[in-house]
Amino acid sequence: MQSARAVSTVAIVATAAIVAALIAAYGYAEFGGWTAEGAGAAARYTARFSFPLFVAAWSASALATLWPGGWRSVMLRRRRAIGLSFAAAHFVHLAALLVVVLIFGAEPKATTIYGGGAGYVFVALMALTSNDWSVRTLGPRNWKTLHTVGGLAIALIFTVSYLGRLDAKPWLAIPALTLLGGAVLLKAAAWLKKRAPRAARA
Repeated sequence: MQSARAVSTVAIVATAAIVAALIAAYGYAEFGGWTAEGAGAAARYTARFSFPLFVAAWSASALATLWPGGWRSVMLRRRRAIGLSFAAAHFVHLAALLVVVLIFGAEPKATTIYGGGAGYVFVALMALTSNDWSVRTLGPRNWKTLHTVGGLAIALIFTVSYLGRLDAKPWLAIPALTLLGGAVLLKAAAWLKKRAPRAARA
């Protein structure tokens, strides 16, 4: 437990960003360097890296509620670091996407622009407010609302994205959708557990 606390949030986030950058570099190297195919691979691989970080951060509270103690409590205490790691990795993914579009001239769909753009707005807002000062300034209720809505929006965007890959890449989409579905069930079960004492008192 102590060793998990000893690693600073900055170190965890920096490590995630560096790993994401290395994954992007691997994508380029796999397709001969600075090419459209390499940029596309960098975008795909960094998205796959950031996705489980999002699920871990999104599920941490539910896991700790349903099964307190052990590694679940460690995850909950380090949820801010995990969430910021997701944001850092996902912005590396955004950089790779921008290279695909702005440098190599790929034309994204309108749904990708607006849906993905909205997702990044939430990622940025949640990252910028992942600190004690923002909780005090916004107020706990407003802060929680922002992060709840943001988490649901990002989960929905990932769901739509992987649903669109079911036919072409079932080996990727099915495990990802299963993981997302499991996270939704965990959050629903945790919500019901929290509601149960209130219902008993009513």
